[in-house]
Amino acid sequence: MVCLSLWGGIHQALAQDGDEFNPPNPAEPAAIDYCRLIVSADPAEGAYVSGGGKYLVNGNTVYVSTSARNTPDYTYTFQYWTLNGEITSYSQNFWFTPQKGRYELVAHYEKAEVIFDPDSPEEPSSSGVKRKYYLYLNPSIDEACSFNISSGSKYEEKSNIYVKVYLNAGYQFDGWKLNGTIVSTSTGFYLTMPSANSTLEACITEVPFDPESPMDPSGSGSGVDVSGRQIVDLVIGNADNVVDKTRVVFNEEKTLGYDTGSDAAKFISTDAAYQIYSLDSEGTMYSINQRPVYNGKVPLGIIVKNAGEVTISVNRMERSVSIYDKLLDVSQDLSVNGYTFNATVGTIDDRFVLMTMSPFLRGDVNGDGVVDALDASLILQYVAHKFGDENPDFNKSAADANNSGEVDALDASLVLQHAAKKIDLNDIDKTE
Repeated sequence: MVCLSLWGGIHQALAQDGDEFNPPNPAEPAAIDYCRLIVSADPAEGAYVSGGGKYLVNGNTVYVSTSARNTPDYTYTFQYWTLNGEITSYSQNFWFTPQKGRYELVAHYEKAEVIFDPDSPEEPSSSGVKRKYYLYLNPSIDEACSFNISSGSKYEEKSNIYVKVYLNAGYQFDGWKLNGTIVSTSTGFYLTMPSANSTLEACITEVPFDPESPMDPSGSGSGVDVSGRQIVDLVIGNADNVVDKTRVVFNEEKTLGYDTGSDAAKFISTDAAYQIYSLDSEGTMYSINQRPVYNGKVPLGIIVKNAGEVTISVNRMERSVSIYDKLLDVSQDLSVNGYTFNATVGTIDDRFVLMTMSPFLRGDVNGDGVVDALDASLILQYVAHKFGDENPDFNKSAADANNSGEVDALDASLVLQHAAKKIDLNDIDKTE
Protein backbone atom coordinates (compact mmCIF):
# COMPACT_ATOMS: atom_id res chain seq x y z
CA MET A 1 0.00 0.00 0.00
CA VAL A 2 1.22 3.55 -0.75
CA CYS A 3 1.02 6.37 1.84
CA LEU A 4 -0.15 9.61 0.29
CA SER A 5 0.48 13.07 1.70
CA LEU A 6 -2.55 15.29 1.39
CA TRP A 7 -0.34 18.05 -0.02
CA GLY A 8 2.15 15.86 -1.89
CA GLY A 9 -0.15 14.92 -4.74
CA ILE A 10 -1.03 11.60 -6.26
CA HIS A 11 1.68 11.71 -8.99
CA GLN A 12 4.44 11.65 -6.35
CA ALA A 13 3.08 8.44 -4.85
CA LEU A 14 2.71 6.71 -8.22
CA ALA A 15 6.42 7.32 -8.89
CA GLN A 16 7.24 4.92 -6.04
CA ASP A 17 6.04 1.81 -7.91
CA GLY A 18 9.59 0.56 -8.46
CA ASP A 19 10.56 0.65 -4.77
CA GLU A 20 11.91 -2.62 -3.40
CA PHE A 21 9.46 -4.58 -1.26
CA ASN A 22 10.92 -6.23 1.85
CA PRO A 23 8.13 -7.78 3.90
CA PRO A 24 8.92 -8.71 7.50
CA ASN A 25 9.48 -12.31 8.49
CA PRO A 26 6.18 -14.11 9.20
CA ALA A 27 5.23 -14.62 12.82
CA GLU A 28 5.39 -18.03 14.41
CA PRO A 29 2.11 -19.94 14.00
CA ALA A 30 -0.15 -19.73 17.01
CA ALA A 31 -0.75 -22.85 19.05
CA ILE A 32 -4.13 -24.50 18.42
CA ASP A 33 -6.24 -24.98 21.53
CA TYR A 34 -8.85 -27.71 21.82
CA CYS A 35 -11.73 -28.50 24.13
CA ARG A 36 -12.69 -32.06 24.93
CA LEU A 37 -16.37 -32.01 25.93
CA ILE A 38 -17.80 -35.14 27.58
CA VAL A 39 -21.61 -35.15 27.71
CA SER A 40 -23.53 -37.82 29.62
CA ALA A 41 -26.72 -38.46 31.60
CA ASP A 42 -27.37 -39.59 35.17
CA PRO A 43 -28.81 -42.17 35.25
CA ALA A 44 -27.27 -43.13 31.91
CA GLU A 45 -30.22 -45.28 30.83
CA GLY A 46 -32.70 -42.46 31.48
CA ALA A 47 -31.84 -39.98 28.74
CA TYR A 48 -30.22 -39.21 25.42
CA VAL A 49 -27.59 -36.46 25.21
CA SER A 50 -25.80 -34.61 22.43
CA GLY A 51 -23.09 -31.99 22.01
CA GLY A 52 -20.08 -34.04 23.06
CA GLY A 53 -16.87 -34.07 21.04
CA LYS A 54 -13.55 -32.35 20.43
CA TYR A 55 -13.73 -28.68 19.42
CA LEU A 56 -11.44 -25.83 18.51
CA VAL A 57 -11.34 -23.02 21.06
CA ASN A 58 -12.25 -20.28 18.59
CA GLY A 59 -15.23 -18.46 20.11
CA ASN A 60 -17.78 -20.68 18.37
CA THR A 61 -20.48 -22.33 20.47
CA VAL A 62 -21.82 -25.87 20.69
CA TYR A 63 -25.49 -26.78 21.07
CA VAL A 64 -25.94 -29.15 24.03
CA SER A 65 -29.22 -31.02 24.35
CA THR A 66 -30.84 -33.85 26.28
CA SER A 67 -34.16 -35.71 26.10
CA ALA A 68 -35.82 -38.27 28.37
CA ARG A 69 -35.74 -41.96 27.51
CA ASN A 70 -38.90 -43.26 29.16
CA THR A 71 -39.70 -46.97 29.30
CA PRO A 72 -42.82 -49.00 30.13
CA ASP A 73 -41.53 -49.27 33.70
CA TYR A 74 -39.94 -45.88 34.44
CA THR A 75 -40.20 -42.23 33.51
CA TYR A 76 -37.34 -39.75 33.75
CA THR A 77 -37.73 -36.03 34.49
CA PHE A 78 -34.93 -33.58 33.70
CA GLN A 79 -33.54 -31.65 36.69
CA TYR A 80 -30.39 -29.71 35.73
CA TRP A 81 -26.93 -29.83 34.12
CA THR A 82 -23.65 -29.92 36.01
CA LEU A 83 -20.31 -28.83 34.59
CA ASN A 84 -17.39 -30.59 36.28
CA GLY A 85 -19.65 -31.25 39.25
CA GLU A 86 -21.17 -27.77 39.61
CA ILE A 87 -24.73 -26.89 38.56
CA THR A 88 -24.52 -24.81 35.40
CA SER A 89 -27.99 -24.79 33.76
CA TYR A 90 -31.62 -25.71 34.40
CA SER A 91 -32.47 -25.69 30.68
CA GLN A 92 -32.52 -28.95 28.72
CA ASN A 93 -30.93 -27.22 25.72
CA PHE A 94 -28.31 -24.48 25.81
CA TRP A 95 -25.21 -23.12 24.03
CA PHE A 96 -21.80 -24.05 25.43
CA THR A 97 -18.66 -22.05 24.60
CA PRO A 98 -15.65 -24.43 24.40
CA GLN A 99 -12.64 -23.52 26.52
CA LYS A 100 -9.20 -25.14 26.48
CA GLY A 101 -9.15 -28.36 28.47
CA ARG A 102 -11.43 -31.27 29.36
CA TYR A 103 -14.98 -30.62 30.57
CA GLU A 104 -17.76 -32.95 31.71
CA LEU A 105 -21.41 -31.99 31.31
CA VAL A 106 -23.92 -34.28 33.00
CA ALA A 107 -27.69 -34.08 32.54
CA HIS A 108 -29.34 -35.13 35.81
CA TYR A 109 -32.75 -36.81 35.78
CA GLU A 110 -35.20 -37.94 38.43
CA LYS A 111 -36.36 -41.52 38.02
CA ALA A 112 -39.93 -42.59 38.87
CA GLU A 113 -41.62 -45.96 38.65
CA VAL A 114 -44.84 -46.05 36.64
CA ILE A 115 -47.53 -48.61 36.08
CA PHE A 116 -49.08 -48.73 32.64
CA ASP A 117 -49.58 -51.16 29.80
CA PRO A 118 -47.99 -49.69 26.60
CA ASP A 119 -50.08 -52.07 24.50
CA SER A 120 -53.39 -50.72 25.82
CA PRO A 121 -54.11 -47.20 24.56
CA GLU A 122 -56.61 -44.98 26.27
CA GLU A 123 -60.15 -45.80 25.30
CA PRO A 124 -62.02 -42.99 23.52
CA SER A 125 -64.64 -41.22 25.55
CA SER A 126 -68.27 -41.03 24.57
CA SER A 127 -67.52 -37.63 23.05
CA GLY A 128 -65.29 -39.25 20.43
CA VAL A 129 -61.92 -38.03 21.71
CA LYS A 130 -59.07 -39.59 19.72
CA ARG A 131 -57.02 -42.35 21.30
CA LYS A 132 -53.46 -41.75 22.45
CA TYR A 133 -50.52 -44.01 21.69
CA TYR A 134 -46.88 -44.21 22.72
CA LEU A 135 -44.07 -42.96 20.49
CA TYR A 136 -40.59 -44.32 21.21
CA LEU A 137 -37.47 -42.68 19.75
CA ASN A 138 -34.32 -44.72 19.27
CA PRO A 139 -30.99 -43.98 17.55
CA SER A 140 -29.40 -46.68 15.40
CA ILE A 141 -26.16 -45.96 17.30
CA ASP A 142 -26.63 -45.61 21.02
CA GLU A 143 -25.23 -42.42 22.64
CA ALA A 144 -25.04 -40.70 19.21
CA CYS A 145 -27.78 -38.10 19.64
CA SER A 146 -30.65 -36.59 21.55
CA PHE A 147 -34.12 -35.49 20.45
CA ASN A 148 -36.37 -32.46 20.85
CA ILE A 149 -39.09 -34.56 22.54
CA SER A 150 -39.02 -37.33 25.12
CA SER A 151 -39.07 -40.93 24.01
CA GLY A 152 -42.06 -42.85 25.35
CA SER A 153 -44.50 -39.93 25.35
CA LYS A 154 -48.17 -40.29 24.44
CA TYR A 155 -49.74 -38.55 21.43
CA GLU A 156 -53.19 -38.49 19.88
CA GLU A 157 -53.58 -40.60 16.76
CA LYS A 158 -53.26 -38.64 13.49
CA SER A 159 -51.85 -35.59 15.28
CA ASN A 160 -48.79 -33.86 13.75
CA ILE A 161 -45.66 -34.05 15.90
CA TYR A 162 -42.45 -32.18 15.08
CA VAL A 163 -39.47 -34.47 15.69
CA LYS A 164 -35.84 -33.36 15.45
CA VAL A 165 -32.51 -35.07 16.08
CA TYR A 166 -29.40 -33.42 17.56
CA LEU A 167 -26.18 -35.28 16.78
CA ASN A 168 -22.98 -35.64 18.72
CA ALA A 169 -19.82 -34.65 16.86
CA GLY A 170 -18.54 -37.38 14.56
CA TYR A 171 -21.93 -38.71 13.43
CA GLN A 172 -24.00 -38.27 10.27
CA PHE A 173 -27.78 -38.42 10.01
CA ASP A 174 -29.18 -40.62 7.21
CA GLY A 175 -32.94 -40.63 7.80
CA TRP A 176 -35.90 -41.64 9.96
CA LYS A 177 -37.52 -45.09 10.00
CA LEU A 178 -41.04 -45.51 11.39
CA ASN A 179 -41.62 -49.10 12.39
CA GLY A 180 -38.87 -50.09 9.92
CA THR A 181 -39.94 -47.89 6.96
CA ILE A 182 -38.06 -44.72 5.85
CA VAL A 183 -40.36 -41.71 6.31
CA SER A 184 -37.96 -38.73 6.07
CA THR A 185 -34.34 -37.81 5.43
CA SER A 186 -34.50 -34.40 7.15
CA THR A 187 -33.10 -33.93 10.65
CA GLY A 188 -36.44 -32.40 11.61
CA PHE A 189 -39.88 -33.26 10.19
CA TYR A 190 -43.56 -33.52 11.08
CA LEU A 191 -44.73 -37.06 11.88
CA THR A 192 -48.39 -38.02 11.64
CA MET A 193 -48.94 -40.19 14.70
CA PRO A 194 -50.10 -43.69 13.72
CA SER A 195 -53.06 -45.36 15.39
CA ALA A 196 -50.75 -47.70 17.26
CA ASN A 197 -47.78 -47.64 19.62
CA SER A 198 -44.83 -46.91 17.37
CA THR A 199 -41.03 -46.69 17.27
CA LEU A 200 -39.23 -44.00 15.29
CA GLU A 201 -35.57 -44.78 14.63
CA ALA A 202 -32.94 -42.15 13.79
CA CYS A 203 -30.59 -43.79 11.27
CA ILE A 204 -27.07 -42.63 12.04
CA THR A 205 -23.60 -43.53 10.78
CA GLU A 206 -20.26 -42.71 12.35
CA VAL A 207 -17.95 -40.43 10.34
CA PRO A 208 -14.45 -39.05 11.00
CA PHE A 209 -14.79 -35.84 12.98
CA ASP A 210 -12.80 -32.79 11.89
CA PRO A 211 -12.78 -30.21 14.72
CA GLU A 212 -11.70 -27.57 12.18
CA SER A 213 -15.17 -27.73 10.61
CA PRO A 214 -17.68 -25.54 12.51
CA MET A 215 -20.81 -27.19 13.80
CA ASP A 216 -24.25 -26.46 12.42
CA PRO A 217 -25.64 -23.85 14.87
CA SER A 218 -29.00 -25.62 14.81
CA GLY A 219 -27.25 -28.41 16.70
CA SER A 220 -28.13 -31.01 14.08
CA GLY A 221 -24.52 -31.75 13.18
CA SER A 222 -25.65 -31.91 9.57
CA GLY A 223 -22.22 -31.08 8.19
CA VAL A 224 -23.08 -27.73 6.65
CA ASP A 225 -19.81 -26.53 5.11
CA VAL A 226 -18.87 -23.09 6.36
CA SER A 227 -15.08 -23.50 6.40
CA GLY A 228 -13.08 -20.66 4.85
CA ARG A 229 -16.03 -18.27 4.82
CA GLN A 230 -16.86 -15.13 6.81
CA ILE A 231 -19.17 -16.24 9.59
CA VAL A 232 -21.44 -14.06 11.71
CA ASP A 233 -23.37 -15.78 14.51
CA LEU A 234 -26.25 -13.70 15.89
CA VAL A 235 -27.88 -14.48 19.23
CA ILE A 236 -31.05 -13.15 20.82
CA GLY A 237 -32.12 -13.14 24.45
CA ASN A 238 -32.60 -11.06 27.56
CA ALA A 239 -30.65 -10.30 30.69
CA ASP A 240 -31.10 -13.86 31.95
CA ASN A 241 -29.79 -15.91 29.04
CA VAL A 242 -29.35 -16.37 25.31
CA VAL A 243 -32.43 -18.03 23.85
CA ASP A 244 -31.80 -18.53 20.14
CA LYS A 245 -29.14 -18.20 17.45
CA THR A 246 -28.80 -17.85 13.68
CA ARG A 247 -25.76 -17.90 11.38
CA VAL A 248 -25.03 -15.76 8.30
CA VAL A 249 -22.07 -16.85 6.15
CA PHE A 250 -20.77 -14.40 3.55
CA ASN A 251 -19.75 -16.61 0.64
CA GLU A 252 -19.43 -15.26 -2.90
CA GLU A 253 -19.88 -18.75 -4.36
CA LYS A 254 -23.47 -18.97 -3.11
CA THR A 255 -26.72 -17.33 -4.18
CA LEU A 256 -29.17 -15.06 -2.39
CA GLY A 257 -31.72 -17.89 -2.36
CA TYR A 258 -31.75 -21.37 -0.85
CA ASP A 259 -28.65 -23.44 -1.66
CA THR A 260 -29.04 -27.16 -1.00
CA GLY A 261 -26.25 -28.47 1.22
CA SER A 262 -25.25 -24.99 2.40
CA ASP A 263 -28.38 -23.44 3.87
CA ALA A 264 -30.63 -24.65 6.65
CA ALA A 265 -34.25 -23.58 7.09
CA LYS A 266 -35.33 -22.26 10.47
CA PHE A 267 -37.33 -24.50 12.78
CA ILE A 268 -39.96 -22.37 14.49
CA SER A 269 -40.46 -23.40 18.09
CA THR A 270 -43.89 -23.21 19.71
CA ASP A 271 -42.54 -22.26 23.12
CA ALA A 272 -39.23 -20.38 22.71
CA ALA A 273 -39.39 -16.89 24.22
CA TYR A 274 -37.49 -15.38 21.26
CA GLN A 275 -36.27 -16.65 17.89
CA ILE A 276 -34.10 -14.97 15.26
CA TYR A 277 -33.47 -15.81 11.61
CA SER A 278 -32.35 -14.29 8.32
CA LEU A 279 -34.63 -13.86 5.32
CA ASP A 280 -34.37 -13.89 1.55
CA SER A 281 -36.54 -12.04 -0.97
CA GLU A 282 -38.98 -14.95 -1.05
CA GLY A 283 -39.53 -14.80 2.69
CA THR A 284 -37.64 -18.04 3.44
CA MET A 285 -36.47 -18.15 7.06
CA TYR A 286 -32.94 -19.45 7.63
CA SER A 287 -31.08 -20.93 10.56
CA ILE A 288 -27.95 -20.97 8.37
CA ASN A 289 -27.75 -18.71 5.33
CA GLN A 290 -24.72 -18.69 3.03
CA ARG A 291 -24.96 -15.77 0.63
CA PRO A 292 -22.79 -13.33 -1.34
CA VAL A 293 -22.14 -9.90 0.15
CA TYR A 294 -24.26 -8.33 -2.64
CA ASN A 295 -25.26 -4.94 -1.19
CA GLY A 296 -24.06 -5.71 2.32
CA LYS A 297 -27.59 -5.97 3.74
CA VAL A 298 -29.21 -9.08 5.23
CA PRO A 299 -32.89 -8.83 6.28
CA LEU A 300 -33.54 -10.30 9.72
CA GLY A 301 -36.70 -11.51 11.39
CA ILE A 302 -37.58 -12.25 14.99
CA ILE A 303 -40.45 -13.94 16.78
CA VAL A 304 -41.29 -12.68 20.27
CA LYS A 305 -43.38 -14.73 22.71
CA ASN A 306 -42.46 -12.74 25.85
CA ALA A 307 -42.77 -8.96 25.64
CA GLY A 308 -40.04 -6.87 27.23
CA GLU A 309 -36.42 -5.88 26.80
CA VAL A 310 -34.61 -7.98 24.18
CA THR A 311 -30.98 -7.91 23.02
CA ILE A 312 -29.53 -8.97 19.66
CA SER A 313 -25.77 -9.49 19.77
CA VAL A 314 -22.99 -11.60 18.25
CA ASN A 315 -20.86 -14.40 19.70
CA ARG A 316 -18.82 -14.94 16.52
CA MET A 317 -17.99 -12.24 13.97
CA GLU A 318 -15.53 -12.78 11.14
CA ARG A 319 -16.82 -9.74 9.27
CA SER A 320 -17.63 -6.41 10.91
CA VAL A 321 -21.38 -5.90 11.04
CA SER A 322 -23.95 -3.56 12.50
CA ILE A 323 -27.67 -3.89 13.00
CA TYR A 324 -30.04 -1.23 11.63
CA ASP A 325 -33.45 -0.67 13.23
CA LYS A 326 -35.67 0.79 10.52
CA LEU A 327 -38.48 1.59 12.95
CA LEU A 328 -36.33 3.77 15.21
CA ASP A 329 -33.88 4.79 12.45
CA VAL A 330 -30.81 3.84 14.50
CA SER A 331 -27.88 1.49 13.98
CA GLN A 332 -25.54 -0.32 16.36
CA ASP A 333 -22.00 -1.57 15.72
CA LEU A 334 -22.26 -5.13 17.05
CA SER A 335 -18.51 -5.33 17.62
CA VAL A 336 -18.98 -2.73 20.38
CA ASN A 337 -22.30 -3.69 21.98
CA GLY A 338 -25.41 -5.69 21.35
CA TYR A 339 -28.61 -3.90 20.33
CA THR A 340 -31.29 -3.75 23.06
CA PHE A 341 -34.88 -2.72 22.40
CA ASN A 342 -38.36 -3.18 23.84
CA ALA A 343 -40.26 -5.87 21.95
CA THR A 344 -43.95 -6.63 21.78
CA VAL A 345 -45.34 -10.10 21.18
CA GLY A 346 -45.49 -11.07 17.52
CA THR A 347 -43.47 -11.73 14.37
CA ILE A 348 -41.27 -8.90 13.08
CA ASP A 349 -39.93 -9.43 9.54
CA ASP A 350 -39.49 -5.87 8.26
CA ARG A 351 -37.70 -3.96 11.00
CA PHE A 352 -34.10 -5.19 11.35
CA VAL A 353 -31.25 -5.35 8.82
CA LEU A 354 -27.80 -6.84 9.37
CA MET A 355 -25.27 -4.64 7.56
CA THR A 356 -21.64 -5.28 6.71
CA MET A 357 -19.46 -2.45 7.96
CA SER A 358 -16.09 -3.29 6.45
CA PRO A 359 -15.34 -1.58 3.11
CA PHE A 360 -15.78 -4.57 0.83
CA LEU A 361 -15.13 -2.20 -2.09
CA ARG A 362 -13.51 1.11 -1.20
CA GLY A 363 -15.53 4.01 -2.55
CA ASP A 364 -18.66 1.90 -3.13
CA VAL A 365 -20.73 3.67 -0.52
CA ASN A 366 -24.13 2.46 -1.71
CA GLY A 367 -23.08 -1.20 -2.06
CA ASP A 368 -24.07 -1.66 -5.70
CA GLY A 369 -20.69 -3.15 -6.63
CA VAL A 370 -19.54 -0.13 -8.67
CA VAL A 371 -17.54 2.98 -7.70
CA ASP A 372 -19.04 5.86 -9.69
CA ALA A 373 -20.29 9.44 -9.58
CA LEU A 374 -23.35 8.38 -7.55
CA ASP A 375 -21.06 7.30 -4.71
CA ALA A 376 -19.29 10.68 -4.83
CA SER A 377 -22.66 12.43 -4.74
CA LEU A 378 -23.69 10.46 -1.64
CA ILE A 379 -20.45 11.44 0.08
CA LEU A 380 -21.10 15.11 -0.60
CA GLN A 381 -24.66 14.79 0.73
CA TYR A 382 -23.31 13.16 3.87
CA VAL A 383 -20.74 15.96 4.32
CA ALA A 384 -23.57 18.49 3.90
CA HIS A 385 -25.47 16.71 6.74
CA LYS A 386 -28.39 15.74 4.52
CA PHE A 387 -28.37 12.33 6.23
CA GLY A 388 -26.35 10.63 8.97
CA ASP A 389 -24.61 7.35 9.80
CA GLU A 390 -27.92 5.58 10.22
CA ASN A 391 -28.68 5.68 6.48
CA PRO A 392 -28.73 1.98 5.41
CA ASP A 393 -27.67 2.98 1.86
CA PHE A 394 -24.48 4.63 3.09
CA ASN A 395 -21.37 2.63 4.06
CA LYS A 396 -19.26 5.11 6.00
CA SER A 397 -16.17 2.87 5.95
CA ALA A 398 -16.32 2.65 2.15
CA ALA A 399 -16.91 6.41 1.91
CA ASP A 400 -13.63 7.12 3.72
CA ALA A 401 -11.76 6.69 0.44
CA ASN A 402 -8.37 7.82 1.74
CA ASN A 403 -8.74 5.95 5.05
CA SER A 404 -8.16 9.13 7.06
CA GLY A 405 -10.80 8.37 9.66
CA GLU A 406 -13.06 11.16 8.40
CA VAL A 407 -15.46 11.48 5.49
CA ASP A 408 -15.05 14.80 3.69
CA ALA A 409 -15.09 16.44 0.26
CA LEU A 410 -11.63 15.05 -0.53
CA ASP A 411 -13.07 11.56 -0.40
CA ALA A 412 -15.67 12.52 -2.99
CA SER A 413 -12.91 13.92 -5.21
CA LEU A 414 -10.86 10.72 -4.93
CA VAL A 415 -13.91 8.58 -5.75
CA LEU A 416 -14.51 10.64 -8.92
CA GLN A 417 -10.84 10.25 -9.93
CA HIS A 418 -11.09 6.49 -9.36
CA ALA A 419 -14.28 6.30 -11.44
CA ALA A 420 -12.44 8.16 -14.24
CA LYS A 421 -9.56 5.63 -13.92
CA LYS A 422 -7.10 8.38 -12.99
CA ILE A 423 -6.17 6.70 -9.70
CA ASP A 424 -6.74 3.41 -7.90
CA LEU A 425 -8.22 3.83 -4.44
CA ASN A 426 -6.61 0.56 -3.35
CA ASP A 427 -3.19 2.27 -3.64
CA ILE A 428 -4.13 4.75 -0.92
CA ASP A 429 -3.37 3.97 2.71
CA LYS A 430 -4.01 7.26 4.49
CA THR A 431 -3.58 11.01 4.23
CA GLU A 432 -1.49 13.05 6.59
